[in-house]
Amino acid sequence: MGRELLERLGLTKKEIAVYLALLETGQSRSGRIVKKSGVPSSKIYGVLGSLSEKGLVGVVHKGGIKEFGANHPSVLRHLLELKERELGEMEEELEGALPSLEREYRSENEEYHVEILEGLRGIKSVYDLSLGLCGKGDEMCTMGYPLLASTLLNAYFKEYHRKLRELGVKARVIYDYDTWFGKEREDRPNARQRYLPKGVKTPAFVHVFKGHVGIMVVTQKQKLCILIRNREVSESYLQYFNLLWKISKTGTQKRIK
Repeated sequence: MGRELLERLGLTKKEIAVYLALLETGQSRSGRIVKKSGVPSSKIYGVLGSLSEKGLVGVVHKGGIKEFGANHPSVLRHLLELKERELGEMEEELEGALPSLEREYRSENEEYHVEILEGLRGIKSVYDLSLGLCGKGDEMCTMGYPLLASTLLNAYFKEYHRKLRELGVKARVIYDYDTWFGKEREDRPNARQRYLPKGVKTPAFVHVFKGHVGIMVVTQKQKLCILIRNREVSESYLQYFNLLWKISKTGTQKRIK
C-alpha cells in the first residue's frame, strides 16, 4: 500500500511503518513490531495507541502479555470519511470567518500603499489586478489615454475588454483627442467612450478601480505605473474623472490621414 496515500489520510511516518509491519507480520508482540518497523521501543506504545484510537490496530491479551494486530484495511474508509467531515467543517468555519477577514482587508485598504511597477508588463499587471478585483456591476474608469499607449497596448486591451464583457464589468474611458481619431475603434458594448478637446495631451493616464488608482506613464523613454491603494484617494480621482467626463466629447470617429 502506498505510503503517500496513508500520509494523505493523516497517518504519521511512524504510524505508517508500524501499520505496514503489522499487515505483513500479523498479530505480534511489541518487540517484534519494533524490529520490523524500525520505530524505537520508547515510542512504540504511543504509536500503537494512536493507531488503536484510529481503529487501525486491535490488541489482545495472552497470558498477561499484549499482542497487537492490524484491523481489516477497509477501516481506512473511516479515516477518509473523517477527513471529508473535517474539510466540511473547515469550509463552514471559513465561510463564517470571511466577513471578518474582508472587513480587515477593507480597513487595511484605508491606509496608503504605494507601489511602482516598471515597463509595459507592470502596466498590464495593474489592469490584470483590476480584472481580479472587479465583478459584475462594478465600474472602472480610465482618463487621458494617449496615442502611444494605445499603439503599444492595442492587442492587450482587445483581450482586456473581452474579459470585462464576460465578467459583466462596465467601463468609462476618456481618450486623448489624437488617440480617439488616430485609429479605427472597435465597438465595445461594455464601455462608454469619450475624448478630450483637441490639443490636450496626457502622456500619463489614470486608471481608477475598486479603491485603487494606477497612474501610468508611457513615453518613448519611460514606461511605468504608480499604483496607489487607498479608498479616499480613489474616490478623489473618481471625482476628477467625472468632471472631465462632463467636458469630454462624443461623436462619430474618423481616422486622421
